[in-house]
Amino acid sequence: MLDKIKQYLTNMGSGERISERLPEDQIAVAAVLMEVAEADLDFKPEEFREIVLQLRAYFGLNKEQAEELIQTTGQERDRASDLFPFTNAIARTFTPEKKQEVLTMVWSVIFADDKLDPYEDQLAGRLQSLLAVNHSVLIAAKEKARAVQRARADSGGAALPPRPRR
Repeated sequence: MLDKIKQYLTNMGSGERISERLPEDQIAVAAVLMEVAEADLDFKPEEFREIVLQLRAYFGLNKEQAEELIQTTGQERDRASDLFPFTNAIARTFTPEKKQEVLTMVWSVIFADDKLDPYEDQLAGRLQSLLAVNHSVLIAAKEKARAVQRARADSGGAALPPRPRR
């Protein structure tokens, strides 16, 4: 245990890559989405489907690639002691606009099961701080995700959300 703490502290500022197999940004975003889905201690199938949907749309992946990303991310999350390596990667490398897109995906996962759990809401607020964005960005992302969810419900389908401009 002590060795793991020493390794973490040694590597904390080293800029070490999260994963050698997949792009760091993909692992980081998937880790954040998975953390949000598990925040209420009940990772529902709707949340898994929403994560796959969001990863496919954002990174242009097919279903198999998105599922492989989720599996690899699970392994990377097991190796990490907390969210810091993932949120730090996003905070360091993403533009403010891309951070807002990530937060919109976060809210989409939160709303996937049609309820807002206090733990999910608290984690979204914590992510705002960890990603170094203003509260207004968090609220704008929440409103956008809710609008997409309503539009999807009105159309009766779970079509891919529009792909963000990169």
